[in-house]
Amino acid sequence: MKKLSYLMMLICAILLIFSQFVQASVSKYIGVGKCQSRIYDTTEFGSTGGRHYHGYYYTNDFIRGFLQGGGWHLACRDWTDQYGEVYQVGMAAAAEIAINEGEEIIPVPDKDGITIHRYFRYQPPTIIVDGFRLDEPFPQRGDEVNPDVIPGTADIMVESTIRTRLGVEIHQRVLAWSQTNHDDYIIEEYTFTNTGNVDLDDEIELPNQTLNGLYFMRDNRWRDDYGAGLPSYRGNWHSFYGERPSDSLRISYGYPRRGANVDYDEFGYPDYTNTGYLQSPEYVGDVILHVDKSPSEKVDDKTQPQMTGTQSVGKGFYRKDATSSSLENIDLIYQTMQFGFNPYDGTPYLEGAYPGTHHTVRMDEMGYEFTTDIPWNAPLGICHSFEGFGPYTLKPGESIKIVWALTLGSLSPEKSWEVGTAWKAGTCTWEGENNLADYYPTFKDFPNIAPTENDQAKDRWVCTGKDSLFRNAANAVWNYQHNYNVPIPPPPPSIEIHSLPDGVNISWGSESESASDFAGYRVYKAIANPGPKVISDTLMGSWKFIFECGEGTDNPLTHSYDDIEAIRGQANYYYVTAFDNGTENGSDVLGQGKRLESAPWLNRTTRAAYLTREAGTLSSVRIIPNPFNISADKLQFPGEQDKIVFYDLPPKCTIRIYSESADLIKTIEHTDGSGDESWGVLQEEWSASETGQIVVSGVYIAYIETPNGESTVLKFAIIR
Repeated sequence: MKKLSYLMMLICAILLIFSQFVQASVSKYIGVGKCQSRIYDTTEFGSTGGRHYHGYYYTNDFIRGFLQGGGWHLACRDWTDQYGEVYQVGMAAAAEIAINEGEEIIPVPDKDGITIHRYFRYQPPTIIVDGFRLDEPFPQRGDEVNPDVIPGTADIMVESTIRTRLGVEIHQRVLAWSQTNHDDYIIEEYTFTNTGNVDLDDEIELPNQTLNGLYFMRDNRWRDDYGAGLPSYRGNWHSFYGERPSDSLRISYGYPRRGANVDYDEFGYPDYTNTGYLQSPEYVGDVILHVDKSPSEKVDDKTQPQMTGTQSVGKGFYRKDATSSSLENIDLIYQTMQFGFNPYDGTPYLEGAYPGTHHTVRMDEMGYEFTTDIPWNAPLGICHSFEGFGPYTLKPGESIKIVWALTLGSLSPEKSWEVGTAWKAGTCTWEGENNLADYYPTFKDFPNIAPTENDQAKDRWVCTGKDSLFRNAANAVWNYQHNYNVPIPPPPPSIEIHSLPDGVNISWGSESESASDFAGYRVYKAIANPGPKVISDTLMGSWKFIFECGEGTDNPLTHSYDDIEAIRGQANYYYVTAFDNGTENGSDVLGQGKRLESAPWLNRTTRAAYLTREAGTLSSVRIIPNPFNISADKLQFPGEQDKIVFYDLPPKCTIRIYSESADLIKTIEHTDGSGDESWGVLQEEWSASETGQIVVSGVYIAYIETPNGESTVLKFAIIR
């Protein structure tokens, strides 16, 4: 009994510790543009417990870890809590690791108990492939179509309200666009109001408290997922721009690093052992759009953030909430908000910055070759970037608004394929200007990082990602300065795909024609994968235009198209856009009256369509490939490893697959009247048993029986 009691106590202790790291935040996904993200009702972006990632179109799955962790810290001087206890520094945090949602950061539910809402400008389109509904069920709890509450022309808005132990209420509003000039960023607005309410009831616990020396600090960990698979995996370089009066933007950003102990030029993470494809050349950052000068002056304060700096993830004093932090750590966080990391680790201040601000020298200007060489960042090389806003005096009822945009920039996957494969072959070239003057480390200082002209040409191409990042950041600034009123294309149509024996039929609805300047439709197609992916030494999943109709085209307006170029056994993916004639499109970053087209992310298919065969007979059935050899990828279906197909089947039959020892492995009901059936409807079911296990090498028997009792037996081999 005593041992059992000790065991129970140990389990309870472990659960108590773990509970500090479990975050019960509710989230809503924003997926209308190239930049996609999951937004939480607590405003944080934690890295523990399987937290979310921001995504970018560079990868098909949109789950790359560009922003792996981050959060808010709010702190002020001489704060008195609701029980009358006085603190030298009062703090509340939606931190990266620990969040106390019951006491410190409290999402506010509405009358229906919903803590986060998502509003759409248009009804999301439906997406159906061969009877399978692919689009996200709509509406989910907290969703609605309500353009009247969305500012400007944004496609989507996510909104939540949070109360904090300081008595500061945070209103979070996140906006995104699908329009091609504005789909590389997501705008985040935060309004901080001194309400004095520290919990969910209506009573004001801190009715008369003015918050003095109030700072807001945001931290971000810029990181790429591809680094985890490399021998030199370490965090990216972090940098800033905007600390000086002459700078045109205010941005914190990260970009690919080179790793120590790597015997090739790693910049952009080329697939060194195979094709050379640049696996992760992206730049990512937060651009500041607006910071209130004071509660009474709502003009943008160009001197904010007044503090920037970078610190190792190993110095984790900033990674927890107030209730999990010691008083010493809270004091250290407040000191960092005020002065950056100079008092903490002696990092020199940046010269030429706005007077009275505290910006430590940028990480990539400290004179080190690798992130792991920096003394405060060794041995991990992984760090966070910080931006501090303040100090403010916030009286009861007063507020401060801070707005920024998460944005990304990169080579396109297709260009990365072209550049990377040329680099691998030793033939990469660059004909433009030397654009590496502000990339770190430089060839001049560290010639060994890119010893050949081939390496340097590749690196110059990767560095164009910074140009894209800054251009997209400038577009976000333009959008904010124009009250979010960017021109928008017609809404996307719903689509339905039908696989046929002689082609694939794509049909679509007429929702797009509600736009007064609607002009027509375009159909796009990708083969083997619904987005960029290297398959069998080839970049697959690139989208190609295949048809258009309507105003200014060679085809009259229609709502259907037959893709008769589809090849049997090939996976086909589609999306349909609507375009306008530009007559009602006002001012934008590229001028006025430009024609616009709805985005691919809104109705593209993620389930493949295949040509079907006319039904056959039991005597005509074939199994492809046979034998199946896992290493013979050239003989498999492109991009569809483990797939085995039965061709020329009777219109209806049952396929039972047995091992050579007569164990039943899988039963497949073929009922659609065609001559085709794959082993498994979904990709994860291909070559899998009834229990989901991928079958092993061996000889297998297919027993095929029609409803009238006729049957045939076929053998096939699998080699793994």
